[in-house]
Amino acid sequence: SARCLRAHASAAQPPDVVRTIGTLALGCVRDAALTKVAADHLHQGLACGAPIGREELCSFVWSCCSLGFYHEPLFQAVLGLMSDLSNLPQEALCQLYETHLALKAFRKDSYRRYELKGEVLKSLRSQYKKLKGGKAREVRLERASEKLHKDIADILRIVVEDSVSRQHLTDLGFPVDLAVTRRRGASTVAIVEVDGPHSLLRSLDPSAPQPGHASRLRGGVLLKRNLLQKQGFSVVVVSEELWRNLGDSRERRDLLRDLLKKAGVPKERLQ
Repeated sequence: SARCLRAHASAAQPPDVVRTIGTLALGCVRDAALTKVAADHLHQGLACGAPIGREELCSFVWSCCSLGFYHEPLFQAVLGLMSDLSNLPQEALCQLYETHLALKAFRKDSYRRYELKGEVLKSLRSQYKKLKGGKAREVRLERASEKLHKDIADILRIVVEDSVSRQHLTDLGFPVDLAVTRRRGASTVAIVEVDGPHSLLRSLDPSAPQPGHASRLRGGVLLKRNLLQKQGFSVVVVSEELWRNLGDSRERRDLLRDLLKKAGVPKERLQ
């Protein structure tokens, strides 16, 4: 647990360290002091030749990125071990690519010293898009959520003059719930993400507020949205709960128009 790791960091085994910080990242629970203790411990272990698996290292640095925490010495040491991508499982490959994107976006200057490049990056990007594309990217939604996503798409087609698609794959390789793209050129006008069971975690804390206010955004979803916004995409987030509480299609149209305007979509692209 986080408490045990804080108290006994020097004796903690790498899998336990990775698992603890991964749990924090899953629910976007930021604890910079604890994450630094964990990162220092793993970095010291690598420096001393401790047998830490590359899969565990990929998971840890990805968790750090999801939490907005960057430990440059550890990141440099880990990425230095990734010149050969063979034998890395699919999840680790995806985490490594997203770590690369996060460092490129949020630590551009310092990342230049150890950035993944050349054939390694080309292969990593290709494998990521292959793994995230096609049937692999289709999120299995609950029946109620599936219906709601279709409803949002239908209303979007009334609100914008451009094309609307569901389960869209961006140029970065990220799958998104819905996308508005120009009819000519297919460039992205806006990305629409829906907050529901597939993107939120329910709190198990009995002292937490009642349902509807006791959810946390999944770490991977937050990282994806932050990276998309950093790349200049207009990202709109619609809550399933809010959408269901709107009375009619007019209110839903007004909501989407307002959100799209606030996200920077030009008025001339709205109807």
